[in-house]
Amino acid sequence: METDSIKRLNLGCGKDIKKGYINLDKAKLGGVDVVHEMDKYPWPFKDNYFDEVYARDVIEHLEDLFKAMMEIKRICKNNAIVRIIVPYWHSSAAFYPNHNYFFNTDSMKFFTEKRTYDSYYGFKLEKIRLMPSRIGWLIPPIPLPKKLFSNILNLRHLASYLLGEIILKIDFTLRVVKQNE
Repeated sequence: METDSIKRLNLGCGKDIKKGYINLDKAKLGGVDVVHEMDKYPWPFKDNYFDEVYARDVIEHLEDLFKAMMEIKRICKNNAIVRIIVPYWHSSAAFYPNHNYFFNTDSMKFFTEKRTYDSYYGFKLEKIRLMPSRIGWLIPPIPLPKKLFSNILNLRHLASYLLGEIILKIDFTLRVVKQNE
């Protein structure tokens, strides 16, 4: 369980048990601290409880991404860090039959940008890291002109659009925003 005053959640941990985290999964596996089906709301945590949430290879499986993101916001303190790692949309892993969502570099805009309609704002995008395949490491992440490629982060990212399997996962680091609610 927790080893210090910072409260951390390892959401959908499976067998990836993290020391210093509350490890939550739907299956009662060794090291799992809390057993809970993540598609059942609310999750078994108080409002404004966590300083950090880590979710690797889990949110793409959930039935309602919007509910899950709002639940993450609910259980996190203002300014909490949320790290979400998911399969990149142009990798073969994104197409597993139990995946309900595909992710690219724009996917978190629903949660990080205020909109006049269908707004789920509640996070600030801190960082996007593309996790390349072994072949992807051979292509340098050279920045490209934003005027030509507004949604492309770098040369490696462009190569992934063209070739596939260059980027395997995308790692989003978000900060929870609760001011002016």
